[in-house]
Amino acid sequence: MTTELQARPVRRRGGAGWLLIATTAAGVANYGYALAMTHGLSPAQYAIFAAGQALLMVRATISSAAISWVLAREVSIAGEDDRRRVVVVSFAFWSNLALGAVLTAVVAIGVLTFGSAADALVLTAASVILSFGSTGVGYLQGIGRIGAIARLLTVEAVVKALAGAVFVFAAGWQSAGALAGFAVGSLVLLLPVLGLRHMVRRPAWGGAEAELLRAALRQTRLQASVAVLSATDVIMAAVLGSGTAAGPYQAASALGRVPLFASNAVSTAAFAQLSADGSATRKAAALRSYLLVSALMAIALVTLPTPVQQLLLPDSFAAVGRWLGWAAVLGVMVGLFNLAVTFLQAGDARGSTAITVAGLAVAFVAVVAVSGAARGVSGVAVGAAIASVPAVALLLLMPSIRPGLRHLATTRDVAYDIGLLGGIAAALVLVRHPAAWLGVAALAGAVVLLRAFPDLAPRRRR
Repeated sequence: MTTELQARPVRRRGGAGWLLIATTAAGVANYGYALAMTHGLSPAQYAIFAAGQALLMVRATISSAAISWVLAREVSIAGEDDRRRVVVVSFAFWSNLALGAVLTAVVAIGVLTFGSAADALVLTAASVILSFGSTGVGYLQGIGRIGAIARLLTVEAVVKALAGAVFVFAAGWQSAGALAGFAVGSLVLLLPVLGLRHMVRRPAWGGAEAELLRAALRQTRLQASVAVLSATDVIMAAVLGSGTAAGPYQAASALGRVPLFASNAVSTAAFAQLSADGSATRKAAALRSYLLVSALMAIALVTLPTPVQQLLLPDSFAAVGRWLGWAAVLGVMVGLFNLAVTFLQAGDARGSTAITVAGLAVAFVAVVAVSGAARGVSGVAVGAAIASVPAVALLLLMPSIRPGLRHLATTRDVAYDIGLLGGIAAALVLVRHPAAWLGVAALAGAVVLLRAFPDLAPRRRR
């Protein structure tokens, strides 16, 4: 199918800036939810919640990479050919259910290693719902409906936060209630699928489906490494550390993962374009957008005033500040790893780089496991942050990515961007009053967003 569908791609808008705004809104809801749970759960219960959330994220990442991104690429290539769209949508729907059954079993078994049967039950429900909803998101990405995806993610995050808050604070369901919010929020993702009912046919198997399956497996081998890199520290902390020690680190790690939202926004908006045009210029633009936003996020996290930390978190999570620096480094590296893998997914039709990427992920896990076994949560935090840097550096030096990095380094905007970020860092370090710090951070965020995503700027009428 991937070799047969060579029709002209659908024209689309970039949309990365607006997707980032919506993703950031979803991120605010997500991390507001995570912070709220620190007030409703004990550190031990929070450790279960955070590890369960990480497992679900790994499951969602693998599923979207395996099927949804292949669906997006094929729908984009199919153009207005309805027959071809029916083939790929039907394949995606049934494949998502089959893969989802396997991933759901893995999630349930994984949760039982650190949580209760109730925790496993609610995450099983969330995973099953995701199996049905993944096809709709992939189709929207393929036809260029980035704005629709952005709205969907925002509503999903808000519904999840509201439902989970009711389950924890009103019903007192502890970690199972916090995780149940994911199941309720995931129901929102079913909306696009309802509009695709007419395109879903009975399961079929032929040459086209076989080629699509091979493409899905190639994508999975790459994106699974991202999932492993992004969840290892949180799960290791829950397994190796006591709940009291793991909870504060996991809260810091959740804050440090904000750059991953920016990476996902850039990747989602740019994937189809990179599939058609993987030039160094386009890769450099995507790298610059991500690095600007992620650097600002890391600076804000590291300079977060103590009174703000105390306002956001209860006394039982006072140790969070100890981990913010390590979490900031890891968050930027995970997002950059994710974006680099997107470059490979868009340009590596045969998946020949999958073994190298998997090797980097395995080495990362080994370092975190050894350091965690030796020093507990401290070893996990330090080992993950340090190990992520060479893993990302080696990935960026791969032949298909290096030209984009080289092109970025030679652009005239780089010096200005570095100076801007340096000025912002100095201002946030010097301003210690919480209200003033928040004001400077908000202004800096607006400036950086306009630099990273020019499509956010108001357009002048001619």
